[in-house]
Amino acid sequence: MKKSDASVRSILLATAILLLGSGCAKEDVPPAAAPAAAKPIVVLPPPVSAEALTLLEFKIVNNPAGKPVLKGSISNATPQTIKLATATFTLFDKKGVEIGTSIATVDNLEPRFAWTFEAQILQEGVASAKFAGFTAK
Repeated sequence: MKKSDASVRSILLATAILLLGSGCAKEDVPPAAAPAAAKPIVVLPPPVSAEALTLLEFKIVNNPAGKPVLKGSISNATPQTIKLATATFTLFDKKGVEIGTSIATVDNLEPRFAWTFEAQILQEGVASAKFAGFTAK
């Protein structure tokens, strides 16, 4: 019986070594990270340029209070809303000397829409105005 006890002990010892060894032989590797969630694709509208705006007309008139203002209209020829549109005008006196600027601004100018504006003239002695340009966002 001693031989069979020794054989059983050898088998048990070998099994224990294999079991313990298999657990220790593996390197400590953190579990694989879950796949990152896909980021949503954001589609931005094309940038709006000042070329999308058209000055249809403008003139200097007196408002009901008798103060001079620039009055006119601007159209948005694009298929998208322009969040901020600005028209700048240079102001001149009777001698043609530049004496200031006037700015007309509108928020959310709808697509294919004409905007009628009235811009203040704060300078005295304004005789004429020249369109200087647009900005659009």
